[in-house]
Amino acid sequence: MKTGQGLIPAALTAMLFLLIAGCGQKAPQQPEKIVLGTQMIANVAPVWIAEKKGYFYEEGLQVEIREFASGQAALQAMLNVKDIDLATAAQTPVIFNSFHRDDYAIISGMVYSDKDIKILARQDRGIKAPENLKGKILGITTGTSSHFFLDLFLAYHRMKMSDVKIIDMEPTRLSKALIEGQVDAIATWEPHVYQTIKVLGDRAFLLTSQEFSREDFYFIARKDYLRDHSDALKRFLRAIEKAEGFIAKNRNEAVEIVRKRLKIDSAVVKANWDDFHFKLFLDQPILTSLEDKARWAIKNKLKDTDTMPNYLDFIYVDALKAVKPEGVSIVGR
Repeated sequence: MKTGQGLIPAALTAMLFLLIAGCGQKAPQQPEKIVLGTQMIANVAPVWIAEKKGYFYEEGLQVEIREFASGQAALQAMLNVKDIDLATAAQTPVIFNSFHRDDYAIISGMVYSDKDIKILARQDRGIKAPENLKGKILGITTGTSSHFFLDLFLAYHRMKMSDVKIIDMEPTRLSKALIEGQVDAIATWEPHVYQTIKVLGDRAFLLTSQEFSREDFYFIARKDYLRDHSDALKRFLRAIEKAEGFIAKNRNEAVEIVRKRLKIDSAVVKANWDDFHFKLFLDQPILTSLEDKARWAIKNKLKDTDTMPNYLDFIYVDALKAVKPEGVSIVGR
């Protein structure tokens, strides 16, 4: 009996060892790292929410954020610096690069707005109506959505780009340039417009922002990354989808998270929050918008070519189809 009793603890010890070993084999793997280059603006709210609420970690990802002044700069860095995996950018940077390279693709839209780009002028420079822009000095960031918007705005009011003097500046310099009087008006996006109005007060004049075109913000990746990390992309989009669900149900908390992440006043975030439509999408208007902007670039000789790229080659649907199939509505895809 003593021998038999001695065998019981030994058997239990062996079983416990096997259980521990088995558990060790099933331990979660190290989170996969993704480096995301993005602009520090409220449009990118789903990223800040997913980061704060731990949705990236829940999907087995460690997302490192690299900060850029514009989507154009973020996209350029991703294309030319191989340690950046994804970037956020609007349509215009996508088309400007598409004329000379096709090694990247949009994996999903995450937000769109038809009111984000605005033209802000100084009343004390005699600008109280769109036609007063003629002959004035305007600050823009060339190759961005503000560049395209300004051209549409001028055309709508029967003017051309040649009717104004353009100064190309980084987005972060535009506000200061208008405040200090280096330019008479600027075409840019939030929060720069709100912050500039706050300083200029009654001297600021916001020209009516007609809804000329939809501005999209996309997640974009190099095609070599798409090929080698398809599963990570799906998990990334699942985390973003969770974040967008959170935004829909928790407006005030979402605003607070974005405010803290961007280190700005909550009034800045709230002022334009309802202009943003947060959702994952790959729809037909993306193609229309890219083609319209490409025609604009060709017509204005902003690129030395007259050949329109095939923008279907710049859209990767597999990841979004796996995560949110109803979000893909591009004909033929």
